[in-house]
Amino acid sequence: MSFSRTLVVGCALGASAVACSKEETRQLEPRSISMTEDTAPFYDDGELQLFQVSAEVTLPVRPPSEAERQSLARPITPFDHAPWITPDNFGVQVTWTLANLDQETHDVEVLVDPFNEYGRYVPGVATVGEDAVPNLSGYHESYELPGLGSGRPSRITHVLSFEDMDELATDFATVINIIQNGPTATEDEEEDPRIGLVNHTFHVDNRSHQDPLTDVYIPDVIPALLGFQLSVRTAEPVNVAIEFVVEVVDRDGDRMLDEGSRDPALSVPATIYTVGGG
Repeated sequence: MSFSRTLVVGCALGASAVACSKEETRQLEPRSISMTEDTAPFYDDGELQLFQVSAEVTLPVRPPSEAERQSLARPITPFDHAPWITPDNFGVQVTWTLANLDQETHDVEVLVDPFNEYGRYVPGVATVGEDAVPNLSGYHESYELPGLGSGRPSRITHVLSFEDMDELATDFATVINIIQNGPTATEDEEEDPRIGLVNHTFHVDNRSHQDPLTDVYIPDVIPALLGFQLSVRTAEPVNVAIEFVVEVVDRDGDRMLDEGSRDPALSVPATIYTVGGG
């Protein structure tokens, strides 16, 4: 893995000692994924076709030592143990450029689905009337992408800031709590009420600690993101590509794998959190 890094060392003079903290920011190797007009649909129910390409990113978080792991053994709702990393000590930022390679204008969605040390989020499918509608991803935005030669830019660049991704970490923790402890359907309800709460939590216009509908489900301690899946989705065959760069910041200077280390990063469990149909 290639990267650049920046070290920031801050020291505070105490009554009897000097305490220092080291912050490290690292840029991971740029990546890209593309969709072509020959890409097969990843979802097809006979009425709706969706085309999607994805890339998974695992962040270079070092696993805790055995002693550190034991210190996290206490359960903390809704998790069976305290998190090793939180947004207070580890963050991530994503900068991406989406490009249309066709002459025609297309509507293209950019999706980010989060991972943390308890599992990963996979959107299910909700039923609205007689229609199947995919649930929202953790970050879910649609863009009109002008075609080549249209006289308008056929590329869009966007930054999901450290603050945005911290919000995504909070949203995912909230969603885990909703899935595990939220309301379930009664005999009079056809749809799981957690589906609406999960989509509401992830909606880009809703921010944590500003929404009484879902704020009651925000856990007391938030696990930081351990990785994510970035996807491009369309409802028609297209030729598009997305390039992205990931930056990570180790705010305490003790959660990131050392530069050049061949040790494995903290792995994402196989547990999948989802609501709705597959």
